[in-house]
Amino acid sequence: MLKFDFAKKNCGVKFNKVPVVPLQRPDEIQIPSNSWMQNTVGYEEMCNEQGIPTMISWSYGGKEVAVEGSWDNWKTRVPLQRSGKDYTIMKVLPSGVYQYRFIVDGEWRYIPDFPWAQDDTGKAYNILDLQDYVPEDLESISSFEPPQSPESSYSNMQLGSDDFAKEPPFVPPHLQMTLLNMPSSYMEIPPPLSRPQHVVLNHLYMQKGKGGPALVALGSTHRFLAKYVTVVLYKSLQR
Repeated sequence: MLKFDFAKKNCGVKFNKVPVVPLQRPDEIQIPSNSWMQNTVGYEEMCNEQGIPTMISWSYGGKEVAVEGSWDNWKTRVPLQRSGKDYTIMKVLPSGVYQYRFIVDGEWRYIPDFPWAQDDTGKAYNILDLQDYVPEDLESISSFEPPQSPESSYSNMQLGSDDFAKEPPFVPPHLQMTLLNMPSSYMEIPPPLSRPQHVVLNHLYMQKGKGGPALVALGSTHRFLAKYVTVVLYKSLQR
């Protein structure tokens, strides 16, 4: 389910299994009427419909709030239900791009913090993009069974004398997979480097002898979000 929280400027799309309703103070709790309960479609019934469950919220005040959009060619205005200071509605929409706007106390309103545009008459409306939504296939996950390992991949052989005679490595093997150990490329357009493994990050590596006995190379790789930055310092050993 997609939840759009219009109360925050830098909010994004959140994926939840059930709609989240803000907590209410005692003086804000409202008891819904029987007519509202009869006209409200249950969440389980909405999940059975073909489409993307989408929650739309309005948090900018008003006594009566409704929404209309291009999902039905602007034919109907659906009132939002109040929950504390917010007004929310759950809709099941097919994948696509929609235009919509709010009607607050009889006036057309929109959310300026979200994507919006204007029609030919200069009236603003918001844009809802559901094209990149990837639904969760819970049935395929529950029915997935990992393959069993072949019996030949396990053994119970005792260790021999050669196993105890080997000297331990100077450094763990995964620490040798650094950019300082990558072979030099003499191509005009060098191939792209592979993504560094997380175990080699934030370490300082020293390599001697690459540029001669009088040169030492120091390198360190750091990550910021999805970007990796490697700094290599070449220093002469001669004073």
